Amino acid sequence: MAPLTLFTLPLPPDAPPKGYGWENRTASELSCTTAFVTGLDDRDKFLGKCRCVVCGEDDDAALEHCHIIHQSGPSTWGDLKTRKWIPSQAKDHPTHESRNGLIMCKNHHGMFDAYKFFIRFDIDTQKYILISYSGAASLEQYHGKSIALDIQHHKAPFPSLFIIHEMRVPGFHPFRSTPDMPTSVQWQDWITSSGVLNSSGSTTLFRRDRPDSGNDNDNYNSPPQFQQQPQPQSQSQTTPSGTGHAPLASLNDSIYGILAATRSMPSWKACQMENSSWAGTADENIQKYITLIGEQSNVESVG
Repeated sequence: MAPLTLFTLPLPPDAPPKGYGWENRTASELSCTTAFVTGLDDRDKFLGKCRCVVCGEDDDAALEHCHIIHQSGPSTWGDLKTRKWIPSQAKDHPTHESRNGLIMCKNHHGMFDAYKFFIRFDIDTQKYILISYSGAASLEQYHGKSIALDIQHHKAPFPSLFIIHEMRVPGFHPFRSTPDMPTSVQWQDWITSSGVLNSSGSTTLFRRDRPDSGNDNDNYNSPPQFQQQPQPQSQSQTTPSGTGHAPLASLNDSIYGILAATRSMPSWKACQMENSSWAGTADENIQKYITLIGEQSNVESVG
């Protein structure tokens, strides 16, 4: 066993010892990484606490900031920009763009990265739905239900990114049949039981700030009350082809609608606005704004 390297004393007064700092990372990279984390912490916060958008876990030690397109996929990211699946003004690297991320617990992060499930944006309900494809028993209670993401949020993930992830999942489970889906999309149980949903008529879906006083504190201080689930069964047993279930729609039939929804969402427009330069004259900036809005609404080409 090689001997441990000793620090040379005294230690540097304004930096960690050599090899323990951020020598290979620029200030710009650190700033972008911080912005990614901050964006997710602000968006995936419910009643004042960050939570896993799948199961509602709120212990900081169990939560992770997850990427949809991974660090190893910058070429895929650039291709998506070229094809206008994401705005050309999105961050240059996928790990810096908060619209390419979500907060999950370590368990669901690992299962997402291992292609045990995927998330598909449903055009009719305007919700992000978890689809269990692996048959994992621990995912059955979440299958076919909407996770805690709001398409109207200015930092909402681009639904088009989940298409890339979904396309990879069946390849890891070549002998699994396409799962059935509930005909009525419900929220994950923790969302309806823990008081994070806003009342109907509100401009936003979720209550993100911590209540200051009143009965709402009870909802905040109490952990999510999960409904009792039946004993896990195989996928074929839990999704019968009878009343209340239907085969999962083909992704090929949904891609056009998902791309159209992506390009019309507030998050797309916000990304264009915040990552564009506004150093021109008033007239030039007005024209740029009109151009961006026009580009946002143009969904005739999806290729």
